[in-house]
This record gives sequence, C-alpha cells and structure tokens, in this order.
Amino acid sequence: MIALSPQAGEAFLTQAVAPWPCDTYLRIRHGDTEIAMAAQDASQVLSALRLLTTEAEADGGWSW
Repeated sequence: MIALSPQAGEAFLTQAVAPWPCDTYLRIRHGDTEIAMAAQDASQVLSALRLLTTEAEADGGWSW
C-alpha cells in the first residue's frame, strides 16, 4: 500500500486468492469513496494523467 497525504487518500493493489489466475485491481480510497479498476486498465488512465500533469507543469500552472 502507498500512503498518500490525508487530503489525497490511499491507493493499493488487490488480487483475489483463487486456484486460477485472477486480475489485479488498483483501488483508490478517499474518505468514504473508493474506486477500483483492473490494473491493466489503470495503466492507460495513469499514463494519460501523467501526460496531463506534465503539460500543466510545463505551462507553469503548478508543480509537485
């Protein structure tokens, strides 16, 4: 599990325990809200978010 700042919540990976292969899921929790998606789908979403944040940094909008 990766702990983020309290304002950001937390993100972690989960996988069912079964005798057959199971998908790994990325789960993101913020307050009472939790979302989950297959890690293979999350990879595409995270790549798109990284591109957007890189553009925002380059435009001087904000930085980490």
